[in-house]
Amino acid sequence: MIVQTKIHIPQVRHALVVRPELLRLLDEGMHAKLTLVSAPSGYGKSTALSEWALQKGKLVAWVSLSKQDDDWIAFWEAAVESIRNRVDGFGRTVFPLLAEGPSSSSVSREPAMTALLNELERLPEELVILFDDFHLVTVPAIHDSMSYLIEHLPNSIHLYIASRNDLPFPTTKWFAQGELRLIMTEQLRFRPEEAADFFRETTELRLTVDQLDLLYGQTEGWITGLRLAALSMRRSGDVAESIRRFSGHQQHIADYLLQEVIRDLPEAIRDFLLQTCMLSQMNYALCEAVTGMAGAQRQLEQLEKLQLFIVPLDEQREWYRYHHLLSDFLQAMLARNAPELWERANVRAAQWFENQGFVQEAAEHYLAGRQYEDVVRLIETHLNEFLSGGKNVALARWAMQVPGPYLSDRPLVELFYLYAMVGTRQFEDVPDRAERLRIRFEALADRMDAAVWRGMMGEIYYICATAAYIAKDLAGTADYFIRGDAYARENSFFLQGGNNKHYSVEEFNDHLSYVNDYNGAALFLTRMIDHWRGHANHPFATPMYASYAKLLYEWNRLDEAEEWINRIMHADRFAPITSNRFQLVVAASRIQQAKGNGREAASMLERLKLMIDSPDYAIFMRKIEAEQASLAIRQGDLESARRWSTECGLSHEDEAALGKVSEQLALVRVLAADGLLEPALSLGERLYRMLTKEDRLRDRIHVLILLSMTLHKAGRREQALEKLGIALRLSEPQGFVRSFADEGSAMAELLSTIGESTANEARYARQVLRAFPVGRSSSRTKIRCFGRLRVETKSGETPKWRTSKTEELMALLLHHRGEAVSRDRILDTLWSEVDVERAGGQFHTTTHYLRKALQRIGLEGLVQHAKGGYRIEMSRLDCDLDEWDRLRTSAIQAEDNEVSQEAAELIDLYGEGYLAGHSYSWAEPMRIRIQSEYVGLLIDLQEREEKRGRYDAAAELLRQALSHDPLNERLHERLIRVLVLADDRVSAMKQYETLRTMLQAEFGMGPKEAVRRLLELV
Repeated sequence: MIVQTKIHIPQVRHALVVRPELLRLLDEGMHAKLTLVSAPSGYGKSTALSEWALQKGKLVAWVSLSKQDDDWIAFWEAAVESIRNRVDGFGRTVFPLLAEGPSSSSVSREPAMTALLNELERLPEELVILFDDFHLVTVPAIHDSMSYLIEHLPNSIHLYIASRNDLPFPTTKWFAQGELRLIMTEQLRFRPEEAADFFRETTELRLTVDQLDLLYGQTEGWITGLRLAALSMRRSGDVAESIRRFSGHQQHIADYLLQEVIRDLPEAIRDFLLQTCMLSQMNYALCEAVTGMAGAQRQLEQLEKLQLFIVPLDEQREWYRYHHLLSDFLQAMLARNAPELWERANVRAAQWFENQGFVQEAAEHYLAGRQYEDVVRLIETHLNEFLSGGKNVALARWAMQVPGPYLSDRPLVELFYLYAMVGTRQFEDVPDRAERLRIRFEALADRMDAAVWRGMMGEIYYICATAAYIAKDLAGTADYFIRGDAYARENSFFLQGGNNKHYSVEEFNDHLSYVNDYNGAALFLTRMIDHWRGHANHPFATPMYASYAKLLYEWNRLDEAEEWINRIMHADRFAPITSNRFQLVVAASRIQQAKGNGREAASMLERLKLMIDSPDYAIFMRKIEAEQASLAIRQGDLESARRWSTECGLSHEDEAALGKVSEQLALVRVLAADGLLEPALSLGERLYRMLTKEDRLRDRIHVLILLSMTLHKAGRREQALEKLGIALRLSEPQGFVRSFADEGSAMAELLSTIGESTANEARYARQVLRAFPVGRSSSRTKIRCFGRLRVETKSGETPKWRTSKTEELMALLLHHRGEAVSRDRILDTLWSEVDVERAGGQFHTTTHYLRKALQRIGLEGLVQHAKGGYRIEMSRLDCDLDEWDRLRTSAIQAEDNEVSQEAAELIDLYGEGYLAGHSYSWAEPMRIRIQSEYVGLLIDLQEREEKRGRYDAAAELLRQALSHDPLNERLHERLIRVLVLADDRVSAMKQYETLRTMLQAEFGMGPKEAVRRLLELV
């Protein structure tokens, strides 16, 4: 019954003001995917939409959202139920999948979303899905699913969203494509003539033109303000004085006018309003239970007649809700003036809801009424039901609002409370409370059923292990973990909680971010790994492998670190949860970079993004992309790192935050590399203060190293050495090495200075220096011809081209890959529009500029005069054109199990194409040839993936090819065929429509009949 009220279009009184322009704007939404109706409270969003939906006779699935719908499963259950209410049999394939909860892999979104899209695609007529009060939805997983749904929505389905806020996901692309209509405050507010019509039709007041103008000016067309003013003035003996007295912000006007309106109501109606104001929806039975008085239906109908901001929720006018402004105002008044009545009304409401079987609503009202014993009773009784139903967030919120004494005799509820405290990083009270819980229940061994007691003690020992870890007692942590394993049941509450898809609290997954004793950590990690040997997918064992590998990596034992990573990642039936896979791959990527396998390091992170399957998809993406930005800097790809810094949403002015340390450290690194030294130092100092306060050793050392490098770059050498000295003193007891060695030659220079001094840390500086590469040429320079031309030395320096012709001359010489290019050919290629004499002068000037630019970064003599021409000495360079030749061969010869890796490397190298970003006509033939080779290789790899039944991978390769050759009809046809084989009708239809549009626009023709027949196979 409660659910049904969510999915009925609210009934509105006969429209007293005809608003054809607003209705026309709403009609226009039928030509777009999404219409957003956005304005603050009281602008008539719900009224306008319900009037439009009822008048136009469209097929509308309406969802009235509440705080209880701020949950992925509840939200989508309400949405699908609303559609089923309008379309018989809808949702048969969707409802069974909703229980699986959210997932956000970039390869395969929620199965439920795919099923929903497929069912929507099959609907025979247009459908409107309308979400009212969307601002109440805050869960990122819902936002991600909604964005995905809109992106893939069939043309016959239209979403309307009413919200007080802008949408929390990107919409710019849809707006640019004409797929988003916006109806904002300006369109919703009454115009002066509509305000005049409103007063004429709703009141007997005869206001003068001046009074109307004054009233309109004070409310600025705010519809609720005008309604309140009308109610107030009907009860006032002095209209002019009433108008004069209210002014200011909307909330002040609303409070003043509501006070006036409520004061003049009959006492019986006022008492009824106050006693029922906390109800988010109500019928006569609920109201009678709350007030203790009969006749509630009559009161509800009377309130509707008085137009007192009450909204009927169904056609029979059995269910109602108050307008948010009225409800909020009355709740504040009641809690302030009659707290005992507030508590009593909430308790009665809770009891009614519980008797009707609505446990979640009952718990909310028990909490509001401070009946904590009843809240705990409901949690305990329905704990498994709520957990299996995905109500973890609501449970945690309830448990954390219950005072401690009410939990003391309810161990499961107290355990859930302690885990909620851990999940929100409220660590302080956990150790003491866990210890008291252990002592209390160990004493009950002889007074409880033995099996029940052992199972409960297993759970308690696990929380004691967590508490010991919080206290950084690693030996105690291991003891309690092992004891918990001995006592707990197989379906332990603790282990079930660990096997979830969410992004975990970093302190418990990235152990070295929290534990400061690295030697103690090594003993702890190896002890637990040995204890859990054979449990490859144990939720708490897997991250310990990652942490131990990171520890060995820090100690510069790279081969051992790689061995530990491979040991777990190649274990039989290895299928880790998302957060554990993330930790393992990040560790593996860093190891590969340190071993000189930069391309594999980058590919690992790129592949990781394709494997993320989590409701916290956005969080994982932020972490991975920050890691990629740091790696890009280490590999000399400043452009990619710079692009990340502009798109990541972070600012150097942000406050330092524990949950964003890795991203903020990456931002400091990128800002410093980009020459933005003061912003980098500012954020770095804030991070250092926060990390010192939180006692996080590893990240303190990392930020000190970054500050030292940034100060060195700024020419503040003494301060750089001071920061580095602190980092060395902190690092020596724990044996930090790689954190220094990864910074390259600039760090080696600073360490050498300290090592040659008499400072206390000189000995350790010399020890760390031994980890730096010896005898490797520092002059080996990276040349990147794919994408925009990039020349970078080992130390990360890049030349500054004096003119664009200087850069083009460098590109031309590299284009010939060490072969001499005659002077005449260079002149014809670069200065064909200039007479010979001037061209010769410009050539000599440009050659001088080129040699000077290269000389400044240590590349003297790279441009050579030979055989009557000019050439580049390629033996000193690491050029990606050589890597392209290698990859072409290896891709053709790759084994079937190597195809995915070869494709990833190929795509990563090719990027935007040969010399992309430059409009060099002389490079065009080679650009076309390489593009043709690239597309041909992708097709070859796609065919091999298709034969293995890996249709998703095959489709992705074709999409990559199309991104570079969008007019290739053959590629479109191949992709449609693969999507048909994958039984992905929605994507196949969309791709067909893309092909049809392209062919019509470019060639004035349609797709082949054979392609159309492919779709009939789905």
